[in-house]
Amino acid sequence: MYIFNGTYSWDGKRHGDRDPIAWFAGSYNLLIINLQAHQPGVKFLKPYLCVFSETGQGHSISANPEKFAKHVCTDFSLDLERVLWVEKLTTKDRYEVVVFTRSNRLGDNHFYRIARRLPTAAESNLICNEIEAHIKSLQ
Repeated sequence: MYIFNGTYSWDGKRHGDRDPIAWFAGSYNLLIINLQAHQPGVKFLKPYLCVFSETGQGHSISANPEKFAKHVCTDFSLDLERVLWVEKLTTKDRYEVVVFTRSNRLGDNHFYRIARRLPTAAESNLICNEIEAHIKSLQ
């Protein structure tokens, strides 16, 4: 089941107590899939797949995707640590998994250490299958 498929954008301004993703406007292509909806009998450790890629418009968040991920999770009621975060690249290695590991906390605010890696074979199959299914559903 698709939770969101479209352009996720921000204006670079503060709204209420929430800092912007970046202090400059930007947008990313965003696809969020609920993996458990396809296989209701299976319990996933990371039941959501989030594939994001640059639109080429505005500020890039690739160097520090933590605020982007936090905003997406807040807007779509997701647990950041239960999402498989995947950045779609324009290079020969098509996808890169972004791993968020909780490192510290200040009050209610959690801070994360970010690591990037190539997807495992199983993750790569999952990503490709879900994206192919998504493309077929659009036709």
